[in-house]
Amino acid sequence: MILTIDIGNSRISIALLDKEGKLVLSSSLSSVENRSDDEYIVLLRGIFDMYGFKPSSVESVIVASVVPPLSNVIERVILKLFRCKPLFVGPGIKTGLDIKVDHHYQVGADLVANTVAASAAYPKPFIVIDMGTATTVTAVNEKGELCGVIIIPGVQIALDALSENAAELPQISLTPPKGLLGTNTVDAMNSGIIYGTACMIDGLIDRLCDEFKTNKITAIATGGLASLIIPYCKHKLIYSPNLIFDGLYLIYKMNHKKSRRVN
Repeated sequence: MILTIDIGNSRISIALLDKEGKLVLSSSLSSVENRSDDEYIVLLRGIFDMYGFKPSSVESVIVASVVPPLSNVIERVILKLFRCKPLFVGPGIKTGLDIKVDHHYQVGADLVANTVAASAAYPKPFIVIDMGTATTVTAVNEKGELCGVIIIPGVQIALDALSENAAELPQISLTPPKGLLGTNTVDAMNSGIIYGTACMIDGLIDRLCDEFKTNKITAIATGGLASLIIPYCKHKLIYSPNLIFDGLYLIYKMNHKKSRRVN
């Protein structure tokens, strides 16, 4: 089995895949930098027990991380629990991507993995919209070049900032809006965040079509909040919740000789 791990700012997502790349386990933990190695080991072991898998079933591990302080912790945890030397997506790792940006190392490992998966599955040009802590738009042109990224405050960050900085606006949970126009404060906030994000995405897709001089661009959406926003977009978006795991699996296949079990 191949264990893929995505270390994000809000959560650590894990997926266990068989040798053919079929997902057999998916779960997540909160990203907490001050947790000890043993705490993470207990949590991960508990997830494996709950789904009926043993840590010894893991032959290799590949990690995408955008939280450097957690990378070292998780590497130690992997070595202790799975007896594997993990692969980290970063400099020196083969991805097959033609990255045309100023500084390759500034492209997040999660964006790289998403783009690898999308490149293998969807026609070009395409964009990957990842709605996590930040909302990112990664663009690949008709030549297959990763030619740029757009980074936007995430949906939850925007909502939290609104509540924290406007005295009369409460903290709310995001739910599908009842309509475009809210008739009370909570409904108005829900509508604003969800319809506003959807309109922003539609607008960016239009602008990117202009940028690529095309009237057709494949739009793939992923990330924790994507399923809530997609129904309110006018453009067709392909929802791919496991995109990063598919990408990590493909990157692992390109680099598996660098991964090994530790006796």
